[in-house]
Amino acid sequence: MKQALWKAYNSFSRKERRGILFLLLLTGISMIMPALWERFISVPTAMYTTDSVLCADVAALRHALLSSRRVFPGNVDSGVRLRRFTFDPNTSNTGEWEALGLEKRVINNIQRYLAKGGRFRRKEDLQRIYGLSSQLYNELMPYVRIAGQQNKPDTFRRYAGYVPREPDDGARRKAYNNRLPVLDINTADSALWESLPGIGPVLAARIVKFREKLGGFYSISQVGETYGLADSTFNKIQASLRLPKVSLKKIDLNHIDEKSLAQHPYIRYKLARLIVLYRNNHGPFRQPEDLLGIPLVDDSIYRKIEHYIKTENSPL
Repeated sequence: MKQALWKAYNSFSRKERRGILFLLLLTGISMIMPALWERFISVPTAMYTTDSVLCADVAALRHALLSSRRVFPGNVDSGVRLRRFTFDPNTSNTGEWEALGLEKRVINNIQRYLAKGGRFRRKEDLQRIYGLSSQLYNELMPYVRIAGQQNKPDTFRRYAGYVPREPDDGARRKAYNNRLPVLDINTADSALWESLPGIGPVLAARIVKFREKLGGFYSISQVGETYGLADSTFNKIQASLRLPKVSLKKIDLNHIDEKSLAQHPYIRYKLARLIVLYRNNHGPFRQPEDLLGIPLVDDSIYRKIEHYIKTENSPL
């Protein structure tokens, strides 16, 4: 048997025999490594912590967290019996703040704020204090009483989840509009337009330029056609716009060249060319309604430009 194995071993080349020996050596090392690891390398005992010890650590951590926060009323672990009572944030002392559940760093922030001349004028001013959690803020709001401020009878219900009915949109819009300036859309300059909400220097200049190119506004709704003026902004300022008098600059269809005619925002180049061709082929316009004879001009287009055109039958 040994001779057969030896014969088989010698049947491999020298290089192959070395490879076999190397693989056998690696296999042996892999087999004994676990035993050597357990014998010569120590394992921290924390890896074998029992469930009971782990639960104790978690409980200790939870205790530390709760003790540091001191948010919940009646938390005996915090060392202070937390209570709820009415208080004035402008006059409360450290002991009262602690009893209400505030941390020392938050109390220090309040005291520094008051020392620098600050004052709580409304209940909502408590939100300015850095470090005061929203949860504790909501808990304390029903108990805030600021000297000199009349408390509404529904204050507690408001912070207990009751929300009184707000004024309807019409009433709010009316009150808001009463505070806006009023201007004449045909005479207001850029500075007056800028006084309206949502109108900056660029939009104000565009409105004035659009008005000049048109020859004046005959309707307040035309302001909303200004390039870049959003519908929401126009709706916001519409109540401030007035048109006490309409005075428009009109174009004489029989005495204007194509280039000048094309400058009008409601006509532009294509229609201006057709108007001049029609005039050249049919003679001077007898009345503004003659524009309806041009195929491109329908009733809707004519209704827009009729305010800005006139005809004089004197020859060119």
